[in-house]
Amino acid sequence: MVSVSGKLWCGCQNRVIIFNTTSLLQEHAFHIGQDQNRSVTCMVSSCVGMWIALQSSAQVRLYHPTSFEQLTEVDIAPPVNKMLAGSDAIIRQHKSACLRITALLACKDLLWIGTSAGVVLTLSFASGTSSLKGQLTPVGLSQGHTGHVRFLTSVELPDCFDVNFPLPEHGSEPMSEADRRDPGRLWPSTVTPTKSKILVISGGDGYEDFRLTNSSETVGRDDSTNHLLLWRV
Repeated sequence: MVSVSGKLWCGCQNRVIIFNTTSLLQEHAFHIGQDQNRSVTCMVSSCVGMWIALQSSAQVRLYHPTSFEQLTEVDIAPPVNKMLAGSDAIIRQHKSACLRITALLACKDLLWIGTSAGVVLTLSFASGTSSLKGQLTPVGLSQGHTGHVRFLTSVELPDCFDVNFPLPEHGSEPMSEADRRDPGRLWPSTVTPTKSKILVISGGDGYEDFRLTNSSETVGRDDSTNHLLLWRV
């Protein structure tokens, strides 16, 4: 379920039902595809509309938020196969055969797409549907997971927080509980956090650098260990 502009979008099998959150009455419903066995698994709102992916599907569809018209459909198979080009042939064939979308996130005019192949994709879009008339092509990130991308989320950090380094401690004294709750207390009072930093986080099985070939010593290491990957947006 996703709430958008006073409407509640609910996925039910391969249907989307829209309710008015004030009257609690159903206002509209439509089908996505013809296969009732493919249920809505991912749904995320953005400035250009609602992005929806179905179960066991490698396509993500965009729908207009008020007319409910399908605006575009994006196939993730080509960019994922490109990222897997350096992988072992058997692994590549297996991941391509069962490729599907496992997670969606809209953040700062980017649609982040998690896949069963472990590849994380980004799709750039701008405000207004005019930018959607051409073919949209997702771009694969060089680092991802060995197995499924389980989730995608984002967090907003204050400007005084540097994710690359541990928080400074005053000499050998341990941090107080107040400092742990409010990292901004450790910085000079003249620093005013006026900006924010967005981190996108993916959680999934294993870690893989897709720039490396299958002959690398790092391939296969910690495949079964859950990893969190962080990107600064």
